[in-house]
Amino acid sequence: MVSGFNTEIEFEGTLFHIQTEARKEAAIETAVYVQGAVIHSLKTSHADLSFPEPDNEQHFLRLLEGQHRQVIAQIRAGEIRPPSKSVVGPDIREKS
Repeated sequence: MVSGFNTEIEFEGTLFHIQTEARKEAAIETAVYVQGAVIHSLKTSHADLSFPEPDNEQHFLRLLEGQHRQVIAQIRAGEIRPPSKSVVGPDIREKS
């Protein structure tokens, strides 16, 4: 059984790593990383999944891949972005 998918894409100069895995607590979990930090997470529970047949591995694999592709599409649409860089204020050191 495939346990997940990993994809790296570059969008607007930022490299995104997308990782989708099958999980016990959350049936499918997708995390988006930028420079090693998680910037977005999507979890789909077992209750939210519909299986035409119990233990249908092919159907679950399609759901896993579908969620992975959905998150990639959201990145490419600009819906998922890294947090904006904080702006450093003026230097306020004491002058002597």
